[in-house]
Amino acid sequence: MVKKYTVDLKTEEVEKLRSLIKTGKSKARSITRAHILLMVWEGEIDQVIAQCLRVHVSTVERTRARYVEGGIELAVQDRPHPPKQRKLDGQQEAFLIATACSNAPEGRNRWTVSPT
Repeated sequence: MVKKYTVDLKTEEVEKLRSLIKTGKSKARSITRAHILLMVWEGEIDQVIAQCLRVHVSTVERTRARYVEGGIELAVQDRPHPPKQRKLDGQQEAFLIATACSNAPEGRNRWTVSPT
């Protein structure tokens, strides 16, 4: 079966991936994706790579596709996540902090989350 996305790494890219794996300072996902790209480049099939790295075959396929479409950085790094919306505004947060820093209710030694 002919693969739609074939990985043909350049020498600089191979060295970059190997150094990323060797230093171990990156996220585990990035290191796994670097392993995937190197194993694909070495000629391993997707099922073998998935089994060796304990990932799903679709992870190998997506990593290969992301490399072909966007390069090594896009394939290895996570996409940025959208910012999360705040649960409390400034006034609510100030009230919560003031309440938590105040004395505990009468009959209690400390503040608690229990409903009793």
